[in-house]
Amino acid sequence: MQTAVTDSKLEREALEELIGAQALSTDLKTAILACLSGAESRRWTIAELLGRLNKLGVHCSKPAVAGALAELALEISLCPFLPWSLVEHGTEWSLTPKSHLLELLSGVRKLPGISSGTLTDEHKAVLLVVIGYRRKGGVSRTRIGEILGLEAAPYLEDLRKKELVYTAPGKELNWWRPTPEALLALGLRSGSDIPELKELERWLESQRSFPDEVERQANLDPIVAKAKASRARKRKRELERRASAPRSHEPIEPGSIKNEIPSPNPLLRLRALFYALS
Repeated sequence: MQTAVTDSKLEREALEELIGAQALSTDLKTAILACLSGAESRRWTIAELLGRLNKLGVHCSKPAVAGALAELALEISLCPFLPWSLVEHGTEWSLTPKSHLLELLSGVRKLPGISSGTLTDEHKAVLLVVIGYRRKGGVSRTRIGEILGLEAAPYLEDLRKKELVYTAPGKELNWWRPTPEALLALGLRSGSDIPELKELERWLESQRSFPDEVERQANLDPIVAKAKASRARKRKRELERRASAPRSHEPIEPGSIKNEIPSPNPLLRLRALFYALS
């Protein structure tokens, strides 16, 4: 155990030494552009940039940062293939996409005018169930209602109008399938292999083999636990990124980690799964 701790300390010291050496040779404009285009924030004041750079060993002054920002703004405007403009808003500087199309391309893939924020929790739950059955050729409206404990018809109709679901052709019953845009509407990557969705599909398929509601609900517990753990890991990484900045740009809202205790209600449990995926 002592050897492992010593090795870890040596690796950390070696990494700190390497970063220190890189900080001495890094161009100030390159370092500033890394901050502006990074995951921490797209809006920075000169004081925030100064604190961030100095903390990581890129020693500079306020006038030097201000001058580098002005030069960057000019150079970015003259570079035809860069998708941004460097704009000053009050005391903040930010990289702004040059057009609406470039804004869509530089963000998380989603549909124009449709996002997870425009759908209610019930719509999201219905859509998740339809997506979960996509490999089985679709799911009936009655089956959706049984799983979620609600009348699915109005939500399916709304989702159909948004072209997120459609009725499966050639089926005797009213079966529904997701369109290719369904995952994008939930803020997920189209066509990606998401482990939680595979778990959801297996759970939905297994429901017919359980004799009572208690066993059905117990079968969902591992899926919800996995989704919660995934959400907690994402939240931890987000907090670590924010802690590395001079100050927080987006205050943490109380109760932002949703569904701490899994609910026995299938609709609420699917909602917990959606939060973990989004």
